[in-house]
Amino acid sequence: MIGIDPKTGKTVTGFEALKRRFIRILTTEISSRVKRRKVGNPALRCLGKLQTPQTTLIIQNLTLSAFTQHQNGLSEFKATQCIAQPTATGYSIKVIGKWKGNQLKLEGEL
Repeated sequence: MIGIDPKTGKTVTGFEALKRRFIRILTTEISSRVKRRKVGNPALRCLGKLQTPQTTLIIQNLTLSAFTQHQNGLSEFKATQCIAQPTATGYSIKVIGKWKGNQLKLEGEL
């Protein structure tokens, strides 16, 4: 897996590329990318609503579904658990899964 670090512009590979894709998918709204309208996370449309337990469950489910979409480029990562916790500015997301046989935990802000 190869990617580009958005802050430095340098090429990253392996786990670093996986982390960059995770963050990009987590924070990209569906249909916001020209020519790649299906790339992104549908959970972003839930931001701005009350942070109830029901909304948190919906965000967890939508985030997990985003990682199963082949358009998002994370087909090698098999997510097994998603934990969304409300914060003052949105949600803290932790996704646990397997990549190349290794158990991983990816974290980001929504």
